[in-house]
Amino acid sequence: MAAIYREAFAQVVPVAVPPAFDEPPPGWQWRKLTDVARLESGHTPSRSRSDWWGGDVSWISLTEIRALDGQWVESTQLRTNAAGIANSAARILPRGTVCYSRTASVGFVVIMAKPMATSQDFANWVCGDALDPEFLMHALIRARKELRDLATGATHKTIYMPTLESFRVCAPDIDAQRRIVRGLKQRLEEASALRAALDAQQAELAKLPQRLLAQAFEN
Repeated sequence: MAAIYREAFAQVVPVAVPPAFDEPPPGWQWRKLTDVARLESGHTPSRSRSDWWGGDVSWISLTEIRALDGQWVESTQLRTNAAGIANSAARILPRGTVCYSRTASVGFVVIMAKPMATSQDFANWVCGDALDPEFLMHALIRARKELRDLATGATHKTIYMPTLESFRVCAPDIDAQRRIVRGLKQRLEEASALRAALDAQQAELAKLPQRLLAQAFEN
């Protein structure tokens, strides 16, 4: 998987902070991420108000982020409602918003498939016309290790907002971004299928000695 990501992004770590930039490939350029996407945070409605929870507004939290990593999110287990949104700093963000976990479980990333809200543990980017949401999601995954090194804190590692505001993204034009995403998704699906087949073979091999013993005693 790591090799597939390196090849898709032309051996560049495509999200970084100054001054640590790789040389951009021909036709690519570094841009400040907030110049091509609007940065939003999230919030948690009061937990003491049960009437603000269990509604029809999906709310992305750290509880599910590992399982959802790298996906378009259709719905979440934790849900708030209009009152919870109205009485907190949480905001409903549009479809296509890229959500990046910045606290504790740093570096996991999803895309909203529907309008939703998030906890304050996320940095959320609403992409403009020059940046494809899936390209940004995969760029953040490609740069996961390097970006995690930016997190600080004694108890829970966090990437703070001033650092997030300084993120730069290296990308070609929007059409090339979409071509890269299509090719990357195909190769990731092929690799995932191969991994599943290998896991199944390993499971069969693990059973093989027991089968041979059983046959020996039967004979």
